Amino acid sequence: MKDERLLVVAAHTADWLWRCSGTIAKYLKGGAEVFVVCLTYGDRGESAELWKIAGQTAEGVKLMRYEQSAAAAERLGVTNFEIWDFNDCPLMINDEILQKLNEKIREVQPTLIISHDPNDDSNTDHGVASEIVFRAALMSQQKGIDPDGLAPAKKTQIYGFEPSQTERSGYVPAVYIDVTDVWEDKVRAMNCITVQPKTPDVHARIATHRGWQAARMPRGEGIQYAETFSIRFPIILKEKLL
Repeated sequence: MKDERLLVVAAHTADWLWRCSGTIAKYLKGGAEVFVVCLTYGDRGESAELWKIAGQTAEGVKLMRYEQSAAAAERLGVTNFEIWDFNDCPLMINDEILQKLNEKIREVQPTLIISHDPNDDSNTDHGVASEIVFRAALMSQQKGIDPDGLAPAKKTQIYGFEPSQTERSGYVPAVYIDVTDVWEDKVRAMNCITVQPKTPDVHARIATHRGWQAARMPRGEGIQYAETFSIRFPIILKEKLL
């Protein structure tokens, strides 16, 4: 994977950990470059436990979420990690966020983008983040939009995270990625996030179930844990069928 450049864009600081930290660990171990961007701190809509602390402030919430997510990124070996300070709950689509992500995509020149599934309704910000990524990705490919001399990005596939409320979101997996060999890396990274104490168990259950499914599919022998994704564009094959 040494020529791969993975760009992960999450609505909040921990979304990427629950949903694709195993895939990130595999890419990093394969020699790929990985870039993680969180559009918000999630201080308004995903920090209920922190707001129970007497005298809590928005800056205090942001600091704790930053420290825990940065620690998780460091544990995985992610060195390109950013949190942008846009408002969450609700996250809004506007020119500023689209332009900033457009520039980031041009800077990274990713070979794959991973973000939220378009239909994820477990948090309203998730579907909005998916739309922001889709629009910014299209902007990044246009020659007529050249911010600071950054060259257009190449067309690339966009994967969508599995929602925590799978059936409610109408999500159907299109891609299963075996994360068995990096499972302990994912668990250690998720356990860095104590501000959402119940969430690691939710996604451990999902990955275990998806591993069980994958092991019963063609080429799935030996899989115990898997992360799944939707795909934005059809897969094009030029040489042979999978």
